[in-house]
Amino acid sequence: MKTSNELVPPLSDKKAAILKTAANLFARRGYAAVSIRDLAQEVHMTPAALYHHFQDKDAIYFATLQYVFSDKVTAVSGLVRGDEAPEIKLEKLIAWLIQQFAENPIMVRLLQRELLDGDKVRTKFLTEEVIAAPLHEIQSLMQQLAPDHDARISAISVISLILGFFELSPVLEHLTGQRSNRKNLLAFAGHAKHLVLHGLMTTPQPEEI
Repeated sequence: MKTSNELVPPLSDKKAAILKTAANLFARRGYAAVSIRDLAQEVHMTPAALYHHFQDKDAIYFATLQYVFSDKVTAVSGLVRGDEAPEIKLEKLIAWLIQQFAENPIMVRLLQRELLDGDKVRTKFLTEEVIAAPLHEIQSLMQQLAPDHDARISAISVISLILGFFELSPVLEHLTGQRSNRKNLLAFAGHAKHLVLHGLMTTPQPEEI
């Protein structure tokens, strides 16, 4: 299995089409409920033809996760470059992560399913390929912003706030009667940054991001 740090050859159009369909199918049903026959039927191929492109179901699944998540992970490092203050970078990174979750429901569903399933191999893959990069960047920023606190725990708190927000989004819509929009998402990004850095006992200052 290749990781995002290794050279991965470009996908053929056929493989990309297979993985796009697989992502939808795995997100809807979960890993265990999808068979090779199901996937072959969805992409209008025979199982034998599908095996020509991928060794087995696990190979398809891990390739699907890379297909869905890899470009998102690659983009993370670009968000923290430049000469902006660490606090601004942190809010931008939080806002970007929130936007990714908001705009990619298949990505969210795949992540949720893996967290619920608890398969050790797939969880390890997601940890290394998806969670590690943003966690590392947030941890680095927190080390600069709050050096007297455990930067790792602070970074975990940020990720937890973001994941919790999206886990509860359907409930929040019922409670507030409002659907998520860009304004609300950016407001939450600012609130999450302020909460982690300053707590609730200080007044947040408005910032442009």
